[in-house]
Amino acid sequence: MNLDEINSRIDDTFETYPKQLRVAARYVRENPEKIAMHSLRQVSDLANVHPSSLMRLVRELGFERYNEFRDPFRSWLGGEGSTMRGRVEGLRTKGKLGQMSEAVAEVFARDMSDLQSTASQIGIEDLVAAADAFIAARRVFIVGFRSLYSAAFFLDYNCRMFSDKTVLIDGRGGVLGDEVRDAGPDDVVVVLSHRSYSSDALKIARYAESAGARIVSIVDSSLAPTIAISDVKLVLAASQSSVLSSVVSTLAVVQALITVIVSRIGDDVFDRMKRNEAFYKAFDTFVED
Repeated sequence: MNLDEINSRIDDTFETYPKQLRVAARYVRENPEKIAMHSLRQVSDLANVHPSSLMRLVRELGFERYNEFRDPFRSWLGGEGSTMRGRVEGLRTKGKLGQMSEAVAEVFARDMSDLQSTASQIGIEDLVAAADAFIAARRVFIVGFRSLYSAAFFLDYNCRMFSDKTVLIDGRGGVLGDEVRDAGPDDVVVVLSHRSYSSDALKIARYAESAGARIVSIVDSSLAPTIAISDVKLVLAASQSSVLSSVVSTLAVVQALITVIVSRIGDDVFDRMKRNEAFYKAFDTFVED
């Protein structure tokens, strides 16, 4: 069993675990490098659980001994590196050895694998639920920081082609989060988040949720921090396929969500599109063939 399979098993069975096993499982899911590097007792101390609880989780996941359980984590750590520096060093080594084409091929292969996994685990009913929440909302706040800002911007940009209700939260001028100050039950917050999860994104989501807004999470794990407060959960697969975690499957989910939204909105979308075309023509936006 490799690390991806262990993570999938945790995700599938997490809600069935008693409290202490959930604490242990969350720590294992979110700290693979600690599992690779530390003993059973050390990990138990770090996770604030009794060693017997951690060992029970190990057996629930199909392993008889902790060392057997730790082996996939060590393989992951040795193969991919647990830090950005480790991944950069790995890529530099391959470059020096003339293996750059192999490294690039691995990136494409992992992204294609992520897309296949994402397509199989995100149901159309969840995309429809997210789309309907968007359509019914007064405003839709979009939150995606750091490497996921590109996906958040992509969602906002495309939605503005047919709607004027989206608000991209980007902290411009040092006012991060001010946009949701008067959020309420008629609003939706779409949160895009990958491990390591942004504390600012979580703060904004928690504030909006406490004000009654609905939360749509587009995340890479069913244990992501915003999952517990989300009304709609779109859980995708995202590998550490480059220096940072890949955003390819996130962009694919965003595109799928936009597709479903457009298929379910009213006829007034055509008037909006006509205004867009007139604007582009007035500003000579695109090169004419």
